[in-house]
Amino acid sequence: MEEIGLQGLRPLIDKCVLCGGCHPDCPTYKLTRYEHDAARGKVILADALLKGTVEPTQKLAETFAHCLSCMACTQACPAGADPARVIVAARGELFKKTGSLLEKTVFRKILTNNRAMPFLSGFLKFIAALSRIYPGLPGISKFNREGLMKVFPGFSLDRMKNRFPQTIPAKGRRIMRVGYFTGCMTDWAFQSNGAAVVNILSSAGAEVILLKDEVCCGAPAFFAGDVEGAKISAEKNLRAFVGNDFDYIVTSCATCGSMLKNEYPRIIGGAEAKEFSSKVVDFQKLYVDKLLANVMTENKTGEKIKVTYHDPCHLSRGMGVVKEPREILKKLSGVEFVEMREADSCCGGAGMFNAKNYSDSLEIGKRKGKNIADSGAVIVVTECPSCQMQLMDITARYCPGVAVLHAAEFLSRFIRKRK
Repeated sequence: MEEIGLQGLRPLIDKCVLCGGCHPDCPTYKLTRYEHDAARGKVILADALLKGTVEPTQKLAETFAHCLSCMACTQACPAGADPARVIVAARGELFKKTGSLLEKTVFRKILTNNRAMPFLSGFLKFIAALSRIYPGLPGISKFNREGLMKVFPGFSLDRMKNRFPQTIPAKGRRIMRVGYFTGCMTDWAFQSNGAAVVNILSSAGAEVILLKDEVCCGAPAFFAGDVEGAKISAEKNLRAFVGNDFDYIVTSCATCGSMLKNEYPRIIGGAEAKEFSSKVVDFQKLYVDKLLANVMTENKTGEKIKVTYHDPCHLSRGMGVVKEPREILKKLSGVEFVEMREADSCCGGAGMFNAKNYSDSLEIGKRKGKNIADSGAVIVVTECPSCQMQLMDITARYCPGVAVLHAAEFLSRFIRKRK
């Protein structure tokens, strides 16, 4: 099993030559110009934490939390170090001392319990409604910026999986059997995304299985430093999926996919976790590599649509899926694909970063909004619910009129029939 603890990552800390080559690519450093907001500064602090020259305080935990986990530093590092892993490991050390009871309850008791999830989704639905009615309330007013309230998705009181039978048969000849890992945001908020994935996969000849024992992938816990909470999620999901004889385990959320494929073998270890992760594949990659020839598409409106694409960090850098989304868009009749500037730069969403650092999140996202506007596209496509939520907020503020769609929902509009 790969090491995930900070002490075990000492070689990665030593590998950092402190050159600052990651600075130009770090969104938080570009925002504040503070050394502790750059990967280099956080590696130095992680080293000090290991040596005991700094204390594991709440202030230090907040410093490490002020990071998008976008992995741009790891991608840019000329020495081949992995600052992103070091930062997450440092959060793990700090969480042992500073993690709150509320965080532990959410990560370990709610996100890992399907009976508790309707209450969490209902609470978020209530907060979203309250923000529209009373935007000046304490705690909610932080999401009101420049006279506009944050755009929230439509949270549901019932999960998407309950709209479908457990087994959705392939339309026509079955060519594969897949388990679809929807993830929390698709299951409880962006449900049309999940329905589109099911439609496309089944139309292309895949038998789709929706396992209702699936729980949160564990990413919120993992990236907050709660390795124990992430492990609970990982073990439950392994029990749900392993042994079902799936050809693939499909994800349509960048963060879920990266978590399942890259982190489960590190968190759990063993043959089962390795076999599980080997079957995890992103929806767009599976579609291009295995299913593209099995479906026909058409432009049902007859209109020419100018579309651009935003690369989610955990999909492009985390799973290496870059060319497939563009190949899909370029093959659709009536779609004019335009590449925006800095398509792979972080949009500033990053899950809890957006909630805890909303002003910074918006400031980082403003650049993305300008690049979308400059592209001239009327639709921006992505494949991460967190990015989707952030882009909805960004476009409403900085390029009104631009629609934000998940890749599956956009593609589903063009699916005609099985060949």
